[in-house]
Amino acid sequence: MKIRYLNEEPNGTQCVEILRNEISYSSLLRCIRSIEGVKILKACHDPMNDNARIDLSYFETFIHIDTPFSDYLVSCEKPEYDQQFHAFIDKLEAYKVKFWHRLM
Repeated sequence: MKIRYLNEEPNGTQCVEILRNEISYSSLLRCIRSIEGVKILKACHDPMNDNARIDLSYFETFIHIDTPFSDYLVSCEKPEYDQQFHAFIDKLEAYKVKFWHRLM
C-alpha cells in the first residue's frame, strides 16, 4: 500500500496519509483487522458525506484514522508510542492491494 508521511505537528502528533483511490474503506478495515495485535474500538462510515473514522488500539497505542478531505489520515498523538506507530504503518505498507480492494 502506498503511504505518504506528513510532517509532525508541534504537539507531537505524527500523521501519515493513504490516498482514497488506493483502497476502499471496507478493504482498509479488513486489512487492519488482519494485523495481529489490533483491536478496533470504533468504526463508522457515512458514504453520503464521504466521512469515515476508525479508532483502534495496536499494542496499547491508540491510533485514529479520519477522512477530512477524502484521503485517510492515520495519526498517533503520543510521541512515546513512536516505535509501535511505525511498526503499524510498516505492516500497512507491506499489504499488497489488489485491484478489487479499490472497488469494494
